[in-house]
Amino acid sequence: MSCSPCHFATRVRNVIVEAQTLGLLSENSLLTGYSGKCVIALLQRLCDAFTDQNRCYLEIGVFQGMTLLHAAPHCKSEAYGIDNFAFFDPEGKNKSLVLSRMEQSGINNAILINQDYEDALEQLHQYLQGKKIGVYFVDGPHDYRSQLMCLQLVLPHLATDAVIVIDDCNYRHVRLATSDFLRTHPEFAMVYESYTQAHPHNLSGHASENAVNGWWNGIHVLIKTPGIRGSSLPQTTRSRVVYENEHLTQTVRFPLLMIQTSRLLIDLYKGQWYKFFKRSLWIRKQTKESNHEWVGKYDFMNTYSENLEERFHDVSKHDPLDNETHPHP
Repeated sequence: MSCSPCHFATRVRNVIVEAQTLGLLSENSLLTGYSGKCVIALLQRLCDAFTDQNRCYLEIGVFQGMTLLHAAPHCKSEAYGIDNFAFFDPEGKNKSLVLSRMEQSGINNAILINQDYEDALEQLHQYLQGKKIGVYFVDGPHDYRSQLMCLQLVLPHLATDAVIVIDDCNYRHVRLATSDFLRTHPEFAMVYESYTQAHPHNLSGHASENAVNGWWNGIHVLIKTPGIRGSSLPQTTRSRVVYENEHLTQTVRFPLLMIQTSRLLIDLYKGQWYKFFKRSLWIRKQTKESNHEWVGKYDFMNTYSENLEERFHDVSKHDPLDNETHPHP
């Protein structure tokens, strides 16, 4: 049963304050990863308050299990974690590490979905088996599109009253994705935002300690509840020039080398000539050896459209998410 919008928002705000002032409900020394203590405490307390036999917990981005396995013991239903372990796992050990820690901790309600987040979210009804999501934690790929898709694709699966926690909101593009989502979905509202001075890896001393004990790299908390009618938006810039330039970077001949090219400019800016020439040679070698679908035929304005076909589409068929073909919970 849902409660009034103001009452639900107040309950969520109270949980946020409790996470800040009272801290963790429990701590597991086996767990490692990248998150702030306030973030973990918030997820634990939200699970305690807003999950039940029909409402579960879901997170995108498991890494080594720190948030999933801290939240699961306080979830009154299943706690699902989606990750295909494609990032930050050079030795390919993180999946087995999570499963091992799950077993050692005696956690039997955590379910690992080893898939790309888009594939998993599009097939989520197969895993939830009738349940809805009461608490949703977004900590997957942080590019603008992924942030927005994580919010869009979960919509059919959210409970009537649901809480969304978005991590790493210090990043400007993450804040923009939240802002654009709220602007186009007035049935959601943001009840809390908090930021740290920089990414913790760029901090030291008390600033680093505060981030580790606090909100890590920034946080947004959104709610969905009947009767809610939008809210203020995250603090972000009106200028879109960086995002408009993204089109140009994707259409150059070697878009996957743009990060190394940017580092080349940093070497030049700092006068680190040895690094500059070494990186230049590496980039030159990569341009000669690259054989990838993202290498363009032209220096600029590559479209990758030469093999696309003209097609009419039969719109009389059932929607792939139609209830008759894929029943939703």
